[in-house]
Amino acid sequence: MDGSCLTRPKSGTDTIIVRHPDFYFSDGSVVIIVEKTAFRIHQSVLARHSEVFKGMWDVPQPQKTDTYDGCPSVVLQDSVNDFVDVMRVLYDAFHFDKIRPDTSLSHLITFISGILRISTKYNMQQLRNKCITIIQDKFPSSLRRCDDVLTRSIQYVPSEIVRIIPLARETTIPKVLPWAFYLCAHISVDEILSNTVLSWKDKSLCLAGKEPNTGMHHRMPGARNGASATQVERYRINPHPLEEYTDWRSLMICIKCQAMVEAQHREGREKVWQKLPSLFHLGTWEDINKDQSC
Repeated sequence: MDGSCLTRPKSGTDTIIVRHPDFYFSDGSVVIIVEKTAFRIHQSVLARHSEVFKGMWDVPQPQKTDTYDGCPSVVLQDSVNDFVDVMRVLYDAFHFDKIRPDTSLSHLITFISGILRISTKYNMQQLRNKCITIIQDKFPSSLRRCDDVLTRSIQYVPSEIVRIIPLARETTIPKVLPWAFYLCAHISVDEILSNTVLSWKDKSLCLAGKEPNTGMHHRMPGARNGASATQVERYRINPHPLEEYTDWRSLMICIKCQAMVEAQHREGREKVWQKLPSLFHLGTWEDINKDQSC
């Protein structure tokens, strides 16, 4: 057998453990085994970033412990791809710099998903917070951040939007869910029902928010005043009550009336934002903030 593998007897058979080509360091102090792949890494690095791993090695170890290649070994029940993503962050200080402002949502979700799952499970708070910041840059949890997102004209593709919902549920990031469901409410019913990523519960929540989303848009000052036939049809097909109306001069009303309508529009958008979680049966923003801080 060449030096790229380790062998460990198990139930009378040989289980082949392959050394990871990038994260098997000769001076590593522990071996982490994930899906039959061995990572010989530094206990101090893991302990510095994870309360779970720190606590694991703070506890006095029994004299007879599993070892590989002369190092204490631990088997984790995780995805090897997820673990590799975390290793890249821990051993490359500039790993997150690979995310650019123009990075597609699909690539961004793929980039942070594994890091987020592992950092959440093993209490790697700094990495988890970094991932949450990256996600919330595209899925805002305040009207001010929503306006920033709309100003940047971020492209949301349905197949990408739906991926964030199960990830947010799995890793307890409820703050991104209202905006994600709001976007999903713009997806056709057929697309939602045939989607293979969303659970049936989340599909039903998407559909439940469609009708009130449309109703709120038609009640918004600006959307109902002076809109052209083309705009009315666009709003009917794709209602967007949080969209900021700006074409006030086309209403051709006096300055005093325009100021009143603009104020009503701002107030209406704030009300829509406050109601957004309840449209999809997610509670209130206060509930959501409490859930994520736990």
